[in-house]
Amino acid sequence: MKQRTNDIYSRAQSNSEQIAANARDFIDQFVKSKLVDTAGLCFAATGSVGRREALEASDLDLVPIARDDKCLAEWAPHDAELRQKLKEHLKIKVSRGEDLTKACSLTSLTRAEKIGGNEDNSAELTKRVLLLTETISAGGGMPIEDVRAGLLEAYGSEHRTSGRHVLSLCNDVARYYKTLCIEYIPRAIDPEKDWCTRNIKLRHSRKFWYFSNMMAVATLADRHPHGDQAFKDALLAAFSKSPIERLADAVLESQPLGLGRLLETYGNFLDFMSRSENRNALADVAHERRYEMELNNPFPTMKFNSDLLHSEIMAILEEAGVSVRSRVIGWFML
Repeated sequence: MKQRTNDIYSRAQSNSEQIAANARDFIDQFVKSKLVDTAGLCFAATGSVGRREALEASDLDLVPIARDDKCLAEWAPHDAELRQKLKEHLKIKVSRGEDLTKACSLTSLTRAEKIGGNEDNSAELTKRVLLLTETISAGGGMPIEDVRAGLLEAYGSEHRTSGRHVLSLCNDVARYYKTLCIEYIPRAIDPEKDWCTRNIKLRHSRKFWYFSNMMAVATLADRHPHGDQAFKDALLAAFSKSPIERLADAVLESQPLGLGRLLETYGNFLDFMSRSENRNALADVAHERRYEMELNNPFPTMKFNSDLLHSEIMAILEEAGVSVRSRVIGWFML
């Protein structure tokens, strides 16, 4: 990679880890002031912080996870106060605990009969997938590793994939990504919604995240064909890393040049989104004028960048080994 791109990624990782560390210190003190101990709670940062891609204009998506429903009930009265005080402490936007970042219990998330069942819904699906694949600890006494392990165990129940810990998870990762694509349409036609920012993120960060998950799972399955405990441990290790590191582990050895080109393109996106004036410009783009070559319209440039990113992703996939490519297509697309 060019030095500029390397600097962007280093800055993003350092900033993300600093936000998480500052949040951990504050959250742990706050929880101890309200409850006897923090052993039954885990506070996960998702979004750009969880992916280690947070730069100067990023906010914090915070998801409290309780070990069980009893711990969740004990925490619930304090959740709103924590978020408000944490926002003031960090001086960045913190999610309000609505919908996707609402406090939940690990017991509820990992009920095997609920995954894909009649009680399942988009919010539960999203939480399971994001907590497993894009999190960093932001506080609490329950390790984030316990949350990931519990989720993976639920996906690998004998009722689903004979303990292989893959196919049900692949289905949900693909379902979440496709849900994002489908839900984008109403935002594009609603004049009150910021369709453009969502579009550019969908073309970049979500597509990159999806590709890194596909390649990581397929590559690790190739290395651990028996689907044993070693495979499970390798998946958990991969999910503990950022999507950038996860993809690098999967393809660096076989396709270093293709990976370098992809990371250059993705770095352009992260650098662009690090500036509040660029985000504001995206939010101001009217859908019907998105392709107009106007001074304050960044959409054509970022759309072109996303086309380059897509081309590099396709090139890496096309040059992958037959077994890896077959797993990506079979498990995530078919």
